[in-house]
Amino acid sequence: MTRSSIALVLLLAINTTASAATEIRDSEMSTMKEKLGTVSVNIKNGTFNEAAKALSLAAHEKGASFFHITSLERVGMSSNIRATAVVYK
Repeated sequence: MTRSSIALVLLLAINTTASAATEIRDSEMSTMKEKLGTVSVNIKNGTFNEAAKALSLAAHEKGASFFHITSLERVGMSSNIRATAVVYK
């Protein structure tokens, strides 16, 4: 297991509600003024919920308060998850 994988697992194990970005829906995007860019994550043997939590942490690390998931998919026939999101201040 690589150091980044271990770090991600540890970050996911910590309660992230106090230091994570908030997911927004399509209807809330019109109120977002400052787009910071995008983030992406790859979760090995993960779930969609784990991917969403990892996106939230990645958005927070980029200085974002909000994120909107643009893709969330299984990689091939595996249980790996790939996800991307647009992040906002």
